[in-house]
Amino acid sequence: MNIKFLNHSCFSIESNNTVLLNDPYLYGTAFNDGWDLIINNTNFSFDIKKNNFIYYSHEHPDHFSIPFLKSISSENRDKITILYQKTKDGRVKKFLNNQGFNVKEIDDQYRYEFAKNFFITIGQVPYYDSWALFEVENKKILNVNDCILESPDRVYNIRKIIKNIDVLFTQYSYANWVEGGKKNNFERKKLAEEKLNRIKIQSEVLSPKFIVPFASMVRFCHEENSYMNDSLNTPRKTVDFINNTTTSKPFLMVPYEEWDGKTFKNNEEAMKFWDNAYKIALDRDLIKQKKNYSLDEIQSVGNEMIERVKKKNNIFLIKIFSFFGLIPEQTIRITDINSVIKFSWHKGLKVVENETKFVEMTSESVFFLFAFDFGIDSLNVNARFNGNLYQKKNLIRLFSPLVLNNTGRYISLTGILSLLLEPQFIKQGLKTIGLSIK
Repeated sequence: MNIKFLNHSCFSIESNNTVLLNDPYLYGTAFNDGWDLIINNTNFSFDIKKNNFIYYSHEHPDHFSIPFLKSISSENRDKITILYQKTKDGRVKKFLNNQGFNVKEIDDQYRYEFAKNFFITIGQVPYYDSWALFEVENKKILNVNDCILESPDRVYNIRKIIKNIDVLFTQYSYANWVEGGKKNNFERKKLAEEKLNRIKIQSEVLSPKFIVPFASMVRFCHEENSYMNDSLNTPRKTVDFINNTTTSKPFLMVPYEEWDGKTFKNNEEAMKFWDNAYKIALDRDLIKQKKNYSLDEIQSVGNEMIERVKKKNNIFLIKIFSFFGLIPEQTIRITDINSVIKFSWHKGLKVVENETKFVEMTSESVFFLFAFDFGIDSLNVNARFNGNLYQKKNLIRLFSPLVLNNTGRYISLTGILSLLLEPQFIKQGLKTIGLSIK
């Protein structure tokens, strides 16, 4: 068996002429120019003489990179099988099939033999994430990437399925908006520490022999969000933490490094590599806003969003929820065109004046927010807005119809009844918008 690390969340496992690639994001930006890679432009080429597979954990663009997929020669795509969690709407499978790839959707927690003596078990995590266990050559490799495993209960649920893990790949730093803004990094430092403590919990509950810190080799790369880099956990800090607080052995990898999954090493050279890589990356030029959208363009894309939602949902129900405040309204100050808008589902989008409480963002972010069902998710990750925690949760509630639609769920009588059969999804949703703390 050979494990090769490539970048961020991407590594491959090769055994007996079979290659499994995990979450290839190797170049470019993600989340509406909110992120780029610490080490950019790593390369990977499939050997079509081998049995080739890709596992995607979820649709976030730092895992599910469409530019990477489209870079694969069209005549070779049918020689690659993509392994993905089974979803309600099969939208990802349909997209990949249309691109010419073979796709195998795998049921939650089903142990699937995709090649001889090479098994994968995918565990779904609300809303749309997943972890994966790979079993090959008597080794168990668990990839939890950036799953939301913030409580011991979540980790114990994995242990019910998996025992005796050899290698754990896990995220080591924060990767989303954190309250505080440019002048106050207290919450960012707090979240960075929490991310390390999650590794400790995973080690205590799952008892892996090795922990590979990964899935955090990115920076906030825009002028609007670069302040978020001030409290990131570094690979060196993470290796020291694992050494000092867990019984697992850290194994920090650099691009193109290969490993058998059992040999120990001194991590100092890898830490020096990433020390230098972070220094260079954090000194790189920042991305600037590329376009200013007019109020007319924003009004137009807002109307298109409403029509998109009408086609998939019961808009009357949404308006009732909006009228009674279950789905709130939000005021947004558009900084680059010095305008203020207010949006609600029962009143629509209006230009307003004399408002003193608002969230701030550029017209580029507002346009993106309205244009895509995943717009609010990207905004939460890329931190290209200014506001407080209440306002962020308000935004998520406001755009919840689009969030649901993006996961194959809809607001209708049957859709709501169907949601009642998914208590974990509901629990995570309530926690995200601040209506539940457990």
